[in-house]
Amino acid sequence: MIYDYYLFKANITEFNEWCREKEMSFKKDSKKRERWRSMDSDEKHELYLKEVFATPLAEEKKRIADRLNDTNFRTFYPNSEDLHCFPKGSILIKISFTLKKPYTSRDEGEFHIIDGESFENPIVRARFTRLPIVKPSTWKGHLRFAAGRVEYQKEKKKEIMKRLFGAESEDEKKLKGRLYFFPTFFEEDPERDVITPLKRDTRTPAKGPIPIEIMKSGSKGEFYLLYVPYPKGKNFKEKQIEDDLKFLAKALKLMFYTYGFSAKKTSGFGVIEENLNEGEIWMSSPSGIKNKSFSNLNEMENKIIELLGEGDKNE
Repeated sequence: MIYDYYLFKANITEFNEWCREKEMSFKKDSKKRERWRSMDSDEKHELYLKEVFATPLAEEKKRIADRLNDTNFRTFYPNSEDLHCFPKGSILIKISFTLKKPYTSRDEGEFHIIDGESFENPIVRARFTRLPIVKPSTWKGHLRFAAGRVEYQKEKKKEIMKRLFGAESEDEKKLKGRLYFFPTFFEEDPERDVITPLKRDTRTPAKGPIPIEIMKSGSKGEFYLLYVPYPKGKNFKEKQIEDDLKFLAKALKLMFYTYGFSAKKTSGFGVIEENLNEGEIWMSSPSGIKNKSFSNLNEMENKIIELLGEGDKNE
């Protein structure tokens, strides 16, 4: 049992006392009484935890969240004007997308009230807005996964990935990456779905249907990614910026169109429609902030090259 300070308002009843009260409440309902008596101790204890702890906890958190949900989630997104504060060659990418396949995630250890009941497999939500969210750490993990599958010269690819994502945890010298990720919020409400995990060898059900929350196909979201060419290091060359960004464009294309960014990406979850709602790139240059638009990720690499060329002319 995980203690949660939100429960301080709950009237906690001991298990044995709760069982007696349940038995008494079914005194006039023979069907419920028979069902109750057929349950073993583990089933009763699971129901006890749900009624006495999980549901009150979820209800209390929902009441708190409802008081905070006026927060405008767009205040958590970066602004192109922010690039004035960053070194030359810094780039902000915005990808406004529509889901082609559903997106799902698992909010570990949390319960939410859905349709008046506590739900054990909710999608991850922002703490303050309670909107469904893709966390920055989730974006980083999925983009690193896709980057590892970009076809590229092996040693050069290793150097670029280290510059973009930072050193691996086991490296002695921890190096912070050049990429900065931001949360993505979904304004639509998630839907309930059911999945049945299959055994890899036989493709037969491994266990019974599991209820989950998903963002359905057609849901819209905005992805922001900041690239800052820092730390430069003693071996820094301007050509690194171009190499980094060309590689990044390929990795983003793989993540969004092929591998997805969902918890069930092996089933095709979390890929997006090819045509974007909006695609924007802003770059910091000596003469100010340059901007290019694109309608799909196949165009993005060329737009980056155009921006870099314009920046060189202004030096």
